[in-house]
Amino acid sequence: MEITKILLPVDGSEYSLNAAAEALDLAKKFDAKIIVLYCSETFQNLKQFKDFSVESLEYANHVLTPVRELLEKHQAKFTEHVVDSSPSIEIPRMAEKENVDMIIMAPRGTNPLASILLGSVTTRVLKQAPCNVLVVHKKH
Repeated sequence: MEITKILLPVDGSEYSLNAAAEALDLAKKFDAKIIVLYCSETFQNLKQFKDFSVESLEYANHVLTPVRELLEKHQAKFTEHVVDSSPSIEIPRMAEKENVDMIIMAPRGTNPLASILLGSVTTRVLKQAPCNVLVVHKKH
């Protein structure tokens, strides 16, 4: 298997940092590029408020900073995307659009009530992904 592009969805959880470390390891082994994706779901009626949009972008930067710092520290090749869309829709869409070889993601995010074993987003991505999906649970 050859890996040239890895999609790394992040949400600010400890689990997504574990996935980032795994993505970094695989990217180094295969000299692959990492595409970091943060999905910010803004309700349509809140988009009209400028302050909310600014807060949403600030939060996205807050989520991306630890991942960015990790990847920069290890001189990984990466790009960042912040999209206003549902993660369960956007992750498979971005994987197909960018023609990635693998999605590396967390089993669940910041919502502990989402699911006991796998989060609802992870479950949907596993069903819809156009490529292999590596779900990283434990600390690296």
